[in-house]
Amino acid sequence: MLQYTNPVQIPKLLIRNLFISLQHFSGADNFMTEPSDCLQTLTPMLVNFSGKIVHPVDPVPWALDMFAAYLSEADMQFRERSVEVNESTLLYFDQKDPASFEQFKHRIDSAQPVHGSLPLIDFCAGDGTVRNNADWAWQIYNTIFEQKMATCHPMGSYLRSTMWMSCGEHRYDVHCDLFDGFLFHMSGCKLVRVWPVSKEHSDMVIFNHSDFDGRMASEAIEFNLKPGQILFIPSGAMHEVISIGDEPSVSVSFHMGSPFPMPTLCIQLNKMLQGGKVSLSPNMNSINKFKMYFFEPTRFINTNNGSQDGMPEELYKALAEVLQSENIASKTMRELMSSWWQIAMTQPLYQGPYPERVSGYE
Repeated sequence: MLQYTNPVQIPKLLIRNLFISLQHFSGADNFMTEPSDCLQTLTPMLVNFSGKIVHPVDPVPWALDMFAAYLSEADMQFRERSVEVNESTLLYFDQKDPASFEQFKHRIDSAQPVHGSLPLIDFCAGDGTVRNNADWAWQIYNTIFEQKMATCHPMGSYLRSTMWMSCGEHRYDVHCDLFDGFLFHMSGCKLVRVWPVSKEHSDMVIFNHSDFDGRMASEAIEFNLKPGQILFIPSGAMHEVISIGDEPSVSVSFHMGSPFPMPTLCIQLNKMLQGGKVSLSPNMNSINKFKMYFFEPTRFINTNNGSQDGMPEELYKALAEVLQSENIASKTMRELMSSWWQIAMTQPLYQGPYPERVSGYE
């Protein structure tokens, strides 16, 4: 079920002039046919807006209006530079203070280092929200990504779209995301450094994203983003983003995929049991987004090697090594995993990357 959040109407954004075709907006050559061709690949790359893709006519006023309307739900930060040590300190605006928006806008207008983000879409397993005046982002997903996502992630998937606004050489610290990411750039310029995912990390069956140093062992690739371009950043790839120049930078990201949290797997297995308990060791129980452990069942859907339980043997062995069972025989455990896999192949079991939202989480 799709819900629209509409606490505030924004009169400046009239539906009849909300959209502009990027056929005329971008003069650069296309690098690929469709952005969706990048899904589940490992190479960061630029893709140009096609004629199918539209965005608000005036990205900067639109972004400022959105921040003004949804201040309490935005994340806004700025940097104060110290001349003595030639370093900057990262500080945050108080989202509960109405004056914070004017402070944020002043920094945008005066090209001081500032950054803001605002969720536009949060959608998983047929349910979610699309923020008012962000319908175009939902249309982009439906037009460009929905069909390919259904093919790549038959167990279901998660979608999060976010608006980003920055200025004044602001640097967003190095991090990585759980999902394949597409950064649709609309205004200003950005420098994005991306560290490609190593084979060691891409081959992991069960993984988390806490190994920042290891994920940055490769040489970074630099992309100078201009309006009308889309940057694809693979799942797990470390990256940092720097706004370039005095013009406000506006982008919208789409993060999507189906990383399956190990705590959620335990919840689902325990619901199937009639006795006993499946759990994780304490060092794997964190729900911090970088320390939490995941696996990608969709990677194995077409790799079934004919094992008796139906689950690909590589996946079964990896899960069996880390799942702790209490009062469960090994044969019962294999049968339990077999039943879970069979259910997963016939109905969407994916409930998103946040186990605390799943019924039964403790």
